[in-house]
Amino acid sequence: MTISVERAFGLLRIVCEADRPPRFSDIVNASGLPKSTVNRLLATLGTQGLVRFDSQDKCYRPGFGLLSLAAGTWAGLDIRRAATDEMAALLSELGETVHLAVLEGDEVIYLDKLESPQSIRLFSAVGKRGPVYCTGIGKAILAELPKAERDAIITGLKPIRYTPSTLTSPDTLRTELEAIRERGCAYDMEEHEEGIRCVAVAIRNFRGEPIAGISVTSTASRLAGTRMVDEIQPRVIAAGRRISEALGHLPSAR
Repeated sequence: MTISVERAFGLLRIVCEADRPPRFSDIVNASGLPKSTVNRLLATLGTQGLVRFDSQDKCYRPGFGLLSLAAGTWAGLDIRRAATDEMAALLSELGETVHLAVLEGDEVIYLDKLESPQSIRLFSAVGKRGPVYCTGIGKAILAELPKAERDAIITGLKPIRYTPSTLTSPDTLRTELEAIRERGCAYDMEEHEEGIRCVAVAIRNFRGEPIAGISVTSTASRLAGTRMVDEIQPRVIAAGRRISEALGHLPSAR
């Protein structure tokens, strides 16, 4: 039973994370499972509304049942609920895209995203993952982790150079994390996507633990000059502090 569940979830991930809706043969090739097993598990996932077969394109897509599961999960997330008003205020005040994410292993997972009215193409999307070492939110959370936990993550990294600005050296990353702790926020200076910058801060729970992060993201041209430091930074820091307070964090708990 456990193996079947693991295999079913494996197929679900293939369908949900594919760059384009996969056909049956694509799923078989990606999973390495026998055709009969894939057929049986896809049928089970289909009856639960987790995947759906598009008869016109002859491919599989995420099922609408996932939306119900996601809605229930999001409704129970104190972080997302606590951040809603602050995210909306940042978007209204600054007119730039706002992200909320949590750390999982050596990646961040985006919980929420409010799009800028500006036409900007970004990597991020709700549910998508990003590398911890070259995203603003990732670095903001990583910088505030206990040293042992932080070092363990850094030691296990296998950095990819996404842009010429990506920090791939552990020593350089450690120096950058120290600077983040000093100024109270993280910058992404076109480290994950060329032409994209952001300012991010960690969000803490009532124990003072960094459990999430919030960021404001835009193009390098819009976050140029003093705007990043003088306008964006103080607003993001203040928003992060208020969200942390809503989750029960007090400065003395840090």
